[in-house]
Amino acid sequence: MRNLRGRGGWADAEVSGRQGPGGEDSSAEGTFFEEVLTGDPEDDDTSEGVRRRPARQRRARRWVVVLLVLVVVLTAGAVGAEYLVRAQIDSAVRSALPGLSSDARIATKGIVLTQLAGGSLDSLSVDSKVLEITSKGQGGAKVALSDVDVDLSRIRLRSPYPTDTVTAAGTISWKQLTELAARKHPNMQGMTLQAKRTGTSAQQPGAINASASLLGMSGEAEIVPSIKEDGSLVLTITSTRMGGEQNGVDVGTSESSLLGYVGLDSPEITIPAESLPQGLRPTSAIVTNDGLRLSLTGSGVNLGQL
Repeated sequence: MRNLRGRGGWADAEVSGRQGPGGEDSSAEGTFFEEVLTGDPEDDDTSEGVRRRPARQRRARRWVVVLLVLVVVLTAGAVGAEYLVRAQIDSAVRSALPGLSSDARIATKGIVLTQLAGGSLDSLSVDSKVLEITSKGQGGAKVALSDVDVDLSRIRLRSPYPTDTVTAAGTISWKQLTELAARKHPNMQGMTLQAKRTGTSAQQPGAINASASLLGMSGEAEIVPSIKEDGSLVLTITSTRMGGEQNGVDVGTSESSLLGYVGLDSPEITIPAESLPQGLRPTSAIVTNDGLRLSLTGSGVNLGQL
């Protein structure tokens, strides 16, 4: 009985020890279970890291997506603004040069938004089949240039569209050249001009053949173009011939020759600079099959006044 009690007492003691709040065994076992349930601190960090890593990765991916969207939006906005400004430049140039053909190409270099922040474009080029411009003198006559190339620098896009420098080239037809010359020398109106020898440079401009027929007699003259220092275009008659190439006779360039016959008092036919667009000055004139190819330059030119 004692043993049973003792055993029962031991059992009760074990039970009370496990359930009792204050005993050493209860405390030890409680600590053991807490350690088991809580786990090792390193294991805790690892398990929580495993749980937190996907969340962190998702947040990182969301930020990457947000940043990419912002970059795309900002880039699209900048590109759209660039295209808008280029369209406005095209409109401004056509407004300044209404004589341009409808299919003229207007090109800029670099990013125009940054250039316009400084108040002007750095450069601009224009390629056009035709450019109709108004001469300064002689009643504001219209002059049409074909195959036009224009390069400009430092252009402001407000009327009168001033630009620092202009370099241009265009071809004036033989018919229009005759009309320009006839304004100063009326008897030129009866002449027909065409290329006799095409040129290659200002030093080798080629030669023009001028022909006329009066009172049943035909005559021809060879003309060499040049540019004077004052910007005037000079057509110099270097030889004349009566009766055509086959049976003709060279008669020189005196007043008694073909010149006098058609009413010219000098071998030089001058087209003054004021006959050309305001602000532009010819630098060379070269004979081509289509007409006289003029190169022109200007500084401080207002495009709106061409």
